[in-house]
Amino acid sequence: MQETCDRCGPAVRAAYRAVSAGQLYLCAQLYLCGHCAGQLTPALRAQGWIVWPTADGSPGQRAAA
Repeated sequence: MQETCDRCGPAVRAAYRAVSAGQLYLCAQLYLCGHCAGQLTPALRAQGWIVWPTADGSPGQRAAA
């Protein structure tokens, strides 16, 4: 999986995935790099989101061109 950070754009690989804990059929997803996840995790968790590392466990590195 080679998702990119939804905030930084396609040049930065996502290291974390956030999923809203709302209704399962209407759940939202965010992919975040390590920097963005560090800033947004407290706010996302306060709103009921679940945040965890991506499946490949990759750090937030620049995605291959």
